[in-house]
Amino acid sequence: MPQHNGTRVAARFLDIRLRDRRTGYSNNFSQRSSGFQWFFSFLAAFSEFENKESTVVLLDEPALALHGRAQADFLRFINERLAIASPVIYTTHSPFMVEMGHLERVRIVEDRGPPEGSVISEDALANDPDSLFPLQAALGYDIAQSLFIGPNNLIVEGTSDFIYLTIMSQVASQKKRTSLDSRWRILPSGGATNIPTFVSIVGPHLDITVLADSDTQGMQLVTGMIEKKLITGTRLILANAVTGQKNSDIEDLFSVEDYVNLYNDTFKAKLKHADLGPGDRVVKRIEARIGKAYDHGEVAETLLRTHEGRTFSDETVDNFSKLNELVNATMK
Repeated sequence: MPQHNGTRVAARFLDIRLRDRRTGYSNNFSQRSSGFQWFFSFLAAFSEFENKESTVVLLDEPALALHGRAQADFLRFINERLAIASPVIYTTHSPFMVEMGHLERVRIVEDRGPPEGSVISEDALANDPDSLFPLQAALGYDIAQSLFIGPNNLIVEGTSDFIYLTIMSQVASQKKRTSLDSRWRILPSGGATNIPTFVSIVGPHLDITVLADSDTQGMQLVTGMIEKKLITGTRLILANAVTGQKNSDIEDLFSVEDYVNLYNDTFKAKLKHADLGPGDRVVKRIEARIGKAYDHGEVAETLLRTHEGRTFSDETVDNFSKLNELVNATMK
């Protein structure tokens, strides 16, 4: 027992420990994360208001230490338990604290300076961009989540793939060939390097199929995703599964003549099939001929604008029809 000036002093302290039922491990409350401490303390302190009437609960920037999903838990506690008995008003800059299903509850506060001062408004159109940012971010998050509602998602590399698949599926259907099942939701990932991240985020919750080019980078991504068990080999389709070539892009599903025609219409060029050197990938063969890279997306946009007046070779229609069959076969 410690002593002070010859007098024994009894030191008493309160040790609050929390035990994890999954692991059996316990530690002191103060050693937990700041977000956990805040949430636990809030529940303990404000639960008493559940049974009190004529009380208004005012919270200034609550749940700052919590991550997005925990903020959703916090809102659920307010809605299901606290707000039933007491009105709750809180301020926030966090998009995760904005309930998109209850925008009628939102009020925007602006400091307009003298002589107006602080202005509270429910009219979003009347406010400046800085004040609207949390609402815009919440809307963007809500839209992003809605993209993945459907169970059948086809992840592709970019918007060009989206255009080619959509338009050529229509062409195949018009020619009484196999088109993409209408239940597919085509999601551009923004590039080949983004596919693994896209799959890891979406994959655990929904059924996905991935369509990728079969170049060196594509093969590396495929191998990595399968090794990490992000996707099975049966839900992953490479472009060379249709063409039979070692390296293929989605552009190689067009006959060389059809793609060269699209290229010429896009860039007002006069290339011919015979002008191109040997090789697997038509894009690389054209770039080798013209001596520079070109915007592949512009060619896809040309197809989007002009497809109704175009004719396509049997080779092109056959290739896209075969791809559609492969993709449809992965649907559960």
